[in-house]
Amino acid sequence: MEDSYFSSLPQVLKKPLSFADLVEKGTEFEVDTFRQDTAATEFLGSDGDSDYEDAEGVDNEALLSPWMLSFEELRCLMTKVNDFIYKRITREGHVDRDLVPQKARVSVRYSGYWEGEGAPFDSSMLRGAKFEFETGQNMVIEGLEAAVRTMRPYEQAEFIISYQLLFRELGCPPRIKPKADGLFKVEVIDYSLIGDSEALNAIAKEDRDKFCVVYPKAQDLHLHGKDCVKRGRYRNAATAFEQAFNSLNYCRLANEEEEGRQTELLITLSQNLMIVYNKLNKPQRACIMMKSVRRLTENNPSCKALFQEGRALASLGEYDRARKVFLQAQAKQPVNKEISDEIITMDKRINKYQKASRDLWERAFSLKGSQSDGPKTASELEKQAKEQGFKQELETIITDFKTSSQSTLGISRKMFSEAQFGLLCTLVKKHNLKITLSPIHKDVLTLSKMEVKSD
Repeated sequence: MEDSYFSSLPQVLKKPLSFADLVEKGTEFEVDTFRQDTAATEFLGSDGDSDYEDAEGVDNEALLSPWMLSFEELRCLMTKVNDFIYKRITREGHVDRDLVPQKARVSVRYSGYWEGEGAPFDSSMLRGAKFEFETGQNMVIEGLEAAVRTMRPYEQAEFIISYQLLFRELGCPPRIKPKADGLFKVEVIDYSLIGDSEALNAIAKEDRDKFCVVYPKAQDLHLHGKDCVKRGRYRNAATAFEQAFNSLNYCRLANEEEEGRQTELLITLSQNLMIVYNKLNKPQRACIMMKSVRRLTENNPSCKALFQEGRALASLGEYDRARKVFLQAQAKQPVNKEISDEIITMDKRINKYQKASRDLWERAFSLKGSQSDGPKTASELEKQAKEQGFKQELETIITDFKTSSQSTLGISRKMFSEAQFGLLCTLVKKHNLKITLSPIHKDVLTLSKMEVKSD
């Protein structure tokens, strides 16, 4: 782009670039919509026509300036925040919520006006209903962030902001006037704390086992993990929760009060890790974290933890155990529809699993021409499998499973001889499937389809 401003903005790449790609064939960039809105907030000038003139589907009445007289007269009706900002509240915010803090992701609507002009020189409504940015990250002009930091969720207010916190003496003519104060209409929709992913790095090595030092940093990491979950960044969330859990778990405690605070946060982190591990399709890890929850709660886990354990067990093919866990969760919250739906799903899966198991062994062991009721040696079983078409029958079952909508199939290890199990493994590999041994029950095998990894 010709404009030097955009070249200074952080660029988010969805795929990594190699030096060879850049030198030999170049590359194409796709603009991330979140960053696009961020850039538009800071860049309030353009050589082209005004966005206002091209806006469609926008309430023009809502875009009109609330004040057409001099800013000096309006300042008399406002409260002075500091030497650079004056404020007038037009709708009170939630009194039980704090002002927008540092390290928060805040959603706002805003419009900015020059003195005596009815149309905005910039407005979030020209690009969408709301705009998000992170405080403390220099993502918007200094004056707008300072104004927002004086507000609560749901609050609407008008501000006169000095040019010294906007575009300074030069501006960017013709659209951005030099040395011009601005009138801003701002609404704070809501905010959420985002924590700090680098919180632990600020702790000196000699202090990393001190609860009073580590605890607030673990809280910061916990907030960062929650923010990552909201944005669908589950791997980042898992990293944050794991770091917070590990750092807090090995702290030296001075008294029972510190032990209580440690236990409470460790339970929360464990439960959140269970959620994230299930999102990442890592049910074994979710079950391991459940062991921590049971230990920390003296075997009295919350409904939330039981629900996540049930989902993890279901993913592992442990349908009977998953159903029992969901029933325990239901006992804690009898009217929870989500739990009831999972129990119904488990009943269907158990019936389907039992039918599939029956079909498997009826087809695999209904061997033509063999009516022997006596026990067989390993060599006899091998010969029987080869001679009576065991391989063909088993391959048909695997092919049917691969083409079905069923994601997993539970199999008992006890029902296979060594030779038959070896044959099963060969066929699984041939059809690009996966077979895993349950970490919960040593005799349960789960046949599943391989995930297709995306870049």
